[in-house]
Amino acid sequence: MKIYLFTLFVSLTLLSAAQPRHVRLIGAVSADNFAAYFNTDTVQLSQLNTSKTPAGVFVAYRKADTLNFKHEFYKSFGAEDYIRVGLAFYARKGNDYQLSFKNDNAFFCASCNNMSYYDVNTSRDTVSISISWGPNAHGQNEGYCFVYRPATKRWQLAERDNSGSDDEGTCSREYMTYSKNIKVYLDDYNAESLSYDSTVVSNQRIGLSYKPGDYAALLRSLKEIPKNSLFLLPRVFNEHTAKYFMENGLDEDQPDNTNPIHGKNVLSANEIGYFLEQANQLDAAQIFLDKVIERFPEREVAYLNRGDVFFKRGQSSFKQAVKDYRTYVALMNKRGLQAKIPQRVVKFLSTH
Repeated sequence: MKIYLFTLFVSLTLLSAAQPRHVRLIGAVSADNFAAYFNTDTVQLSQLNTSKTPAGVFVAYRKADTLNFKHEFYKSFGAEDYIRVGLAFYARKGNDYQLSFKNDNAFFCASCNNMSYYDVNTSRDTVSISISWGPNAHGQNEGYCFVYRPATKRWQLAERDNSGSDDEGTCSREYMTYSKNIKVYLDDYNAESLSYDSTVVSNQRIGLSYKPGDYAALLRSLKEIPKNSLFLLPRVFNEHTAKYFMENGLDEDQPDNTNPIHGKNVLSANEIGYFLEQANQLDAAQIFLDKVIERFPEREVAYLNRGDVFFKRGQSSFKQAVKDYRTYVALMNKRGLQAKIPQRVVKFLSTH
C-alpha cells in the first residue's frame, strides 16, 4: 500500500510540474532552441510563436495524460487518446522567460473528435487559434480570436468562427463577435465545451447554410440574414466560397471548367449575383454574374447587374461598366422595353 501511494505521489508530482516555470534561453528564439529547455518526459513543444504585446512566446504543447512519453504505452496505436494539446505563454524579460499561464484545454486531445489540425498565430495584441476536427469526411473548422487587455493582463475572446459540412454535403458557416464584458479568456477557456456553453453570448452574429450547387437554397439562406448583419457577410461568404459553391455543385463526371448555370437555376443564380452586389460583395457577385452571362448572353438584367458591379468599383472599372450598360440597353431596345431602362444608366452613358 505504501509503495502504491508513493508511486502515485511521484506520478502526480511529475504531471503537475510538466511545464518548466522558467526558461533562460541562450541563442536565437526558435522552436528547436526553446524545446531543448521546455521538453520533459510528460510535455513536448509542438509549436512556438513570438508575441510583441506583451513580449514573450506562446508554446503549443502535447502533454501525456498518464505515465510519460518514454513509456512503451505511448508507442501503441491508442496512445493518442491520452495526449492533450495545450497552450502556454512565457513572458519575456531579456533572455529570461517566465511562465504566465498554461491551459491544457486550449485545444482538443490529440485524437478527440478526430482532431486533424491545430494552429496558433500571433499578430500584435491578438492571438488566433484554429482547430480542424470532425467524425465525417468533410470535417469542421473552428477559429478563436483573443485580444490582449492591458487592464486585466489577459487575452479576452473577441471573435469566433466555425465552418464545415455534414455527411450530406450541406455547408454551414458562422461568425460571431463578443463584447468586452465577456468572461472568456485564453488562459482558462475550454475549446471542447465553449461552443456548447449557453452563458457565452455573442453581441453580433451571422450564419449561412447551403449545399454546393443548390442555388435556390443559397438564395433563401442569404435573404434570411438580418439587414443589420449584412456587413459581416464576407466572414461567411466571399469570392472563394462562391467559387467553391459552383465548382463543388458539379457532377463528378463533369470537368472543373463546366458552366454550372442552366435553365432551372439561372434565375436564382442571377438573383444571388444581384443580392451580393447590393450587399457590396462585388467580387462574389461578379463570379455568379459572369457565369450567367456566359451561358445566357441574351439575359439583359445580368448585364445591368454586372454593370453595377463595375460602376461600384469606381473609375478604374468605368470602361467595363459602359460596355455592360450598352449591351443591356441594346437588349432592352431589342425587346421594346426602352421605358424600363433606369435613368441612372441613361445619364451615366451620356457622360461616358
